[in-house]
Amino acid sequence: MRIGIVGGSGDFGQGVAGRLRAHGHDVVIGSRTPRDDFVSNAECCERSDVVFLSIPAESVRPITRELSRHLAAKVVVSVATSVVFRDGHPTADPGRTSLAELTQREAADARVVAALHTVSARLLARLDHELDEDTLYCGGDEEAKAVVADLCSQLVGGRAVDAGPLESARWLETLTAVLLNVNRRYRKNTGIRITGL
Repeated sequence: MRIGIVGGSGDFGQGVAGRLRAHGHDVVIGSRTPRDDFVSNAECCERSDVVFLSIPAESVRPITRELSRHLAAKVVVSVATSVVFRDGHPTADPGRTSLAELTQREAADARVVAALHTVSARLLARLDHELDEDTLYCGGDEEAKAVVADLCSQLVGGRAVDAGPLESARWLETLTAVLLNVNRRYRKNTGIRITGL
């Protein structure tokens, strides 16, 4: 399976790329400015079976719209969050719909799954660090969710837990702000565990 990462130059994208390559996946990294090992975002999507959109919240609508025809029929993983900083403190500023739902709206023929909102980008990029945590995902396409769950289970040491339909991303995307505040208070990089399953 070939994995594409749009916006793969940051910690999150590099962490996903490195960890999935370690599991034997062919990973293509896309960029607005192709160079060295980075191809264009459109080529990245065209060459991939699964595409991670590792892009900031404000870029979700324009980039997804621009790439919509290249994302048709692809499994698309939305990892964007609605985190903003006010007076130096992380908080969530969600819209009426989630960023994952906006992604699905702009790329109507894609198979969008929201995932990995509780995984630290900093720790993800430390490839020698085991991510001893669970992660949550949600979406409306059961086959696409199964693909993403398998990939997520290769990224974290714990389980990938199905949190329901794509609408659940409205709450998953805000969990990032909660964990950032926990991290700030305890000076750690935290994750989550789902108990009782």
